[in-house]
Amino acid sequence: MLRLTQNQHQTRCQRVRGLSSNRSGAATGKSLIFLLLAATLTLSSCGGGNSYGSAPQVPLTLSGNWQFTMAPPHDGSFLGGLQGGFLLQTNGSVTGGASYAVSLSNLLVPCNSGSATITGTISGQQVKTLTAVAGTQTFTLAGTLSSDGSTMAGTYSSTAGTAGDGTSCGTAQTGLQWSAVLVPPLTGSIQGTFHSTGGASGLNEQEFLVSGALIQAVNTGASNATLTGNLTFLNVLTNLSDYPCFTSGLVYGQISGNSVTLEIVGPDGTQLGLIGEPVGSLGGTGINPLTFNSASGGYVLRGAGPSYLVSTTACPGTLASVSTAGDFGNVCLAVNSTSPCQQPITLTPNALTFAPQAVGSPATTQTITLANVTSADLGNLTLTLTNNSGAINFTENDTCGVNGVPAQGQPFNLAPEQSCDIVISFVPQEICTPGTPPSQCPSPLTATLTVTLANNNMIYTVPITGTGMNGSAITARESDFRRKRSTADLAQLKQPRHLGRRV
Repeated sequence: MLRLTQNQHQTRCQRVRGLSSNRSGAATGKSLIFLLLAATLTLSSCGGGNSYGSAPQVPLTLSGNWQFTMAPPHDGSFLGGLQGGFLLQTNGSVTGGASYAVSLSNLLVPCNSGSATITGTISGQQVKTLTAVAGTQTFTLAGTLSSDGSTMAGTYSSTAGTAGDGTSCGTAQTGLQWSAVLVPPLTGSIQGTFHSTGGASGLNEQEFLVSGALIQAVNTGASNATLTGNLTFLNVLTNLSDYPCFTSGLVYGQISGNSVTLEIVGPDGTQLGLIGEPVGSLGGTGINPLTFNSASGGYVLRGAGPSYLVSTTACPGTLASVSTAGDFGNVCLAVNSTSPCQQPITLTPNALTFAPQAVGSPATTQTITLANVTSADLGNLTLTLTNNSGAINFTENDTCGVNGVPAQGQPFNLAPEQSCDIVISFVPQEICTPGTPPSQCPSPLTATLTVTLANNNMIYTVPITGTGMNGSAITARESDFRRKRSTADLAQLKQPRHLGRRV
């Protein structure tokens, strides 16, 4: 790294001008880039930017990563088009590439997909033309770039296209709407959670903290850019891994528009897992796309539904699909921030276990507190208690409805930092769950409390267990306890009275 030595006979601006003019051999790569950026900013404050002493205005450019949205034809003949990709602008000329997927309206699987080459022209804010050759179909876009260079929109036309087998895939259209949003570089620290929802390892509904970093490669005008980085589940306080499947790994992948795919690799090169699947992918793993979007408090990588698969020695399985994975679930990774992946609610405690009690005995209760830990209103929450056997061993009552009345399965809201109580009652109706061999009785009776946040597309569950026993078994235990106590008392009486006394 280049090291600057201060010369007390030089002024600050003279030193910086000297640095910006002498660039050979002193630094390479990122060091040079950062130093030149610092020099440019400093020179602007020294009056080197223009005669008024302020930095010149940065011209608008289409260079960057764009996420496209294309309206479908009114006749419903096809869906899709350009999805995401990178553009490069040189003066008024534009080149680049974008991923695309076109499907028939009654089919989810694309009939035409791949990478499209893009050429075009721009003058000021007017996007005169962007022509994308997407296999057998060509899209021609025109529109306007916003004044801050972050969005563009306009109308597009398309030619007719065909699938690989020669059947129709895409029709000729004119005057349809399109828009695009500039996606910032995905470079920086990441931290968030893996939330397990299934898999052979049985980690269901457990959440594991993860941290790491990602670096996005430079824009080459391709349909995607390479991502590299790392993930670790080490707890900084205990220096131990909270995640049983693996401790750390390297990640390799790509970003195209706001769609991200990552592969997790161990230190020895072994494939440990997958995060995200490309939009329109035919891989059939059952995991969903991972998207990079703005969120409250920063930017976040998040997948709806199962968005990661893991298969390791500690969590054996395969990465072919969620049905064969050692572990799978949802991922949330905040980029250069902490707040976007904080859970909006807490459930305290997050599991309940009731002591064994006789069938037909009075109810015992435990309370779960549901709290909104955000600074915003949470709406459209619902509570559901499900007994996992035929009998109603557990019941629920709560103060979550309007003015503290029971919600009774109806949607309710929670204000910022508001909480409500959920009381679970246990009155066992059966000794064992159906099908349990008598030799294994009594076995736990189970239920699941589910909290659904429909507006946030989130589901939380609390496992509940208890054991039902028949009255004779409890009476036998009590009789045995009294018998052992009586025997001990008799032995005490038979001891010489002088024992324990001072003689």
